Amino acid sequence: MDIRRGIVIGVLLTAGIALVGCTAESTDAEPTTSPQPSASSPAPSPTEDAATDEALLPMAPDEIHEWAETAVPAADTGPGAGMLSGWLSQHSTPRQFNKFQTLDAGTFQGQIACRGEGTITLSAGDLDSDPASGPIACTNETIAFDVTTTRTGMTVDLVLEGEPTVFAVSMQRVG
Repeated sequence: MDIRRGIVIGVLLTAGIALVGCTAESTDAEPTTSPQPSASSPAPSPTEDAATDEALLPMAPDEIHEWAETAVPAADTGPGAGMLSGWLSQHSTPRQFNKFQTLDAGTFQGQIACRGEGTITLSAGDLDSDPASGPIACTNETIAFDVTTTRTGMTVDLVLEGEPTVFAVSMQRVG
């Protein structure tokens, strides 16, 4: 069950992200440098807590990507457009840190949607600097936001507080 969750997250990220040069990492994992999207974290260790967390989600993990496509649709699939989706829990992965290392600077319009009883806080901005957008706290809602980067690369940081929650984030270049 836990390995399947890791595979589902990997497939979701691979299928849902069209951002150029995307890598993602967990706060517990070594940074990845591959230009292809990668899962934000390893599969959780097989514990009853992680399985219990999955059971508390408002939808099955294999339904998250389909929900994300309607919750925060990306306008197109050009450079700078894409989607992240998955779920966070305190017992498996309470934080997802994403690095888009080759994304050109510019202005982006984003949306975050969260479903569940927890709160996911999003911060986004230039690599290795303070966030330009955020923190944005999402609790069972959909929120639009803007991010302007001044140099190549962007980070999108998601942090969960509370119960297991699903999320979807889309980004579209607007300038």
